[in-house]
Amino acid sequence: MNPFGRRGYQRWSPAIWMIPGCLLFLAFKLYPSIFTAYYSLTEYSGMPGTPVTFVGLQNYKSAFSLGGWFSLGPELERTVIFAVSVTLVQNIVGLCLALIFNRKVRGVSAYRLMIFFPQVLSVVVIGMIWTLMFSPIGGPVQLIWKGLLGHTSSFFGSYSLALWLVIFVQSWHFTGFTMLIYLAGLQTIPVELYEAAKVDGAGAWRVFRDITWPLLASSATVNIFLSVIGGLGDYAMIYVLTDGNFGTMNLGMAMFSQTFGGGDNFGFGAMLQMLQFGMVLVVGILLLWYLRRREVQL
Repeated sequence: MNPFGRRGYQRWSPAIWMIPGCLLFLAFKLYPSIFTAYYSLTEYSGMPGTPVTFVGLQNYKSAFSLGGWFSLGPELERTVIFAVSVTLVQNIVGLCLALIFNRKVRGVSAYRLMIFFPQVLSVVVIGMIWTLMFSPIGGPVQLIWKGLLGHTSSFFGSYSLALWLVIFVQSWHFTGFTMLIYLAGLQTIPVELYEAAKVDGAGAWRVFRDITWPLLASSATVNIFLSVIGGLGDYAMIYVLTDGNFGTMNLGMAMFSQTFGGGDNFGFGAMLQMLQFGMVLVVGILLLWYLRRREVQL
């Protein structure tokens, strides 16, 4: 029995309604992906009317050679540092906030809203806010910094601070979402388990270790997976705050700069996109496998 009806057009109506979505997917997802893979095998300036020269794997060889423009050294290292640091900060702070605000007290909803609010702001707005906060000329953080340490800093223009400040801003932007996922997980834990642990005389740390954390395994899987994948593929915050300068150039920013930032080889930028896609795909599959296995063990 067909749930959509017996007549011919009723049976085919679901497929018909899927056609616009499929066309949009083909036009804006599959088509660009296929041509990105193709252009990664070419030498092309990206300018209309210029020739496209097929060079095979030459772009990939240049990337992995020590004398190449990219050489997969500092940019890849910064990508890993960025992803790992953001994941740790977001999950530790997000979990602590979820534990704090998982209480039925007056005004708790307002506090949750304030923590989550940065999530709804665009990257450009976030970048403008923190650029003003860390402005070397009269910014609030500069005044505090000078008052405490007795000297000034260029902050986002400092090779020793810029990357860590971008990590801080990125974590501040998305910690509210991480908190929300953990908060949803906490509210599914039966209260009876905590009451039984209290009767047994379990302390706060033991309750967290033996009850809260194991039952938050699915929430942790979601948060860790999204944080790692987002950190490996993200470059928007770096672009807004530093434009990849002062030691913040990661793999995604290198791809953007080479492809859209005035680079003379569009094919090389497409190759970097393929490398980034491959890294995210492999790490994502392995991470998801590990986290799912961890859920079963807990």
